[in-house]
Amino acid sequence: MQTLSTISNIRRKPQPTAGRSSRAKGQSQINTLASCADGFLNHRFLPLCVPELQLPDRAKVEQGYFQSVTELCNVNGIQQLDVSHLPYPYNILLSHRDLSIKLNRQPYEVQLVITKDDNDGIALSTKQEFEFGQTLYYIPVIPLYRFLRDSKNRATGNLLLAVMSYLYREAGVPYHREQESFMAGEYEMFKEYFLETMEENPDDYEEDMADINRTEICSDIMLRKIRSPYHLQNLEKAIQRFQPQNQRDEDCLNVAAEALSLYREFPGNHIWQHLSDLEDWDDTAGCDAYISFIADGTGWLYDRIEQNVNEYLGNFSYVHQPTIVVDYEGNTNQPRTLEFEHRLYELVLSLSTILFDLP
Repeated sequence: MQTLSTISNIRRKPQPTAGRSSRAKGQSQINTLASCADGFLNHRFLPLCVPELQLPDRAKVEQGYFQSVTELCNVNGIQQLDVSHLPYPYNILLSHRDLSIKLNRQPYEVQLVITKDDNDGIALSTKQEFEFGQTLYYIPVIPLYRFLRDSKNRATGNLLLAVMSYLYREAGVPYHREQESFMAGEYEMFKEYFLETMEENPDDYEEDMADINRTEICSDIMLRKIRSPYHLQNLEKAIQRFQPQNQRDEDCLNVAAEALSLYREFPGNHIWQHLSDLEDWDDTAGCDAYISFIADGTGWLYDRIEQNVNEYLGNFSYVHQPTIVVDYEGNTNQPRTLEFEHRLYELVLSLSTILFDLP
């Protein structure tokens, strides 16, 4: 079995060169004429209500709608707006507008819609969706492998190992060396390509294949480390004992503390819990294409894989993203949000930033 000390020629990532930054000054402020009245600009207008020729039955709509409003306000701790003095359907319009504003004072965007069932019953539903945008939430493990080879980095490295262990063991982030993961297929594809090419020109690709083999060995070593429950079980003690010496140590302590908070506040939660069923979603890419452990975040192999993943994601109209839909139909008594997902993905970004900058 190979150990850390026997693998000495993993390629180190090149240090980034200093880039240029734009420091364009803002334009001078343009003042309005002193004599110009601004009362019109400061006035807030209520939304315009243009009723249809035929409206749904008022009694049925108002009964179902305001029952749902009461439930939504009780669950989310919102003060209900009194619209009893307003005519129908303007009372519904103004109430819906007020609720939308109050719901979106929360940290995460919420869509509020009015629904109707097969029996014409009226209710409110909220929808929250985590949009990953153009970000790839990749966690490189080889930078930490190199970092841990220096004994003076052990305390800091153990904090990062505990965070990785939480993300793998508890949050369910896939690992690139496990065959069922999306990234395992990407690495295997390039390995097979080079194996086939080497048969024709072995000397041209011998170093590339050596790189791939070293990457696999180091990744397997790191998988054994983060798969072990030891670092996560001792995370709280490691945080209490840790004495940061520089800004990097402070950053490592912060991500470790956030991982411990998530571990305690959201026991049993994972990245797959609010993903809808992907069956028959031929035009939707799975989330394991944009969140995963990877070998390294630099080098020719990563560049090839990143390009391939971007092309893969570009072939789909949608990407599988965490989504919560709550129907307020008389049976909801606890708020449901994507707080866990928002905090978890932010944790992954913070951890990845630290790993990419490790010496």
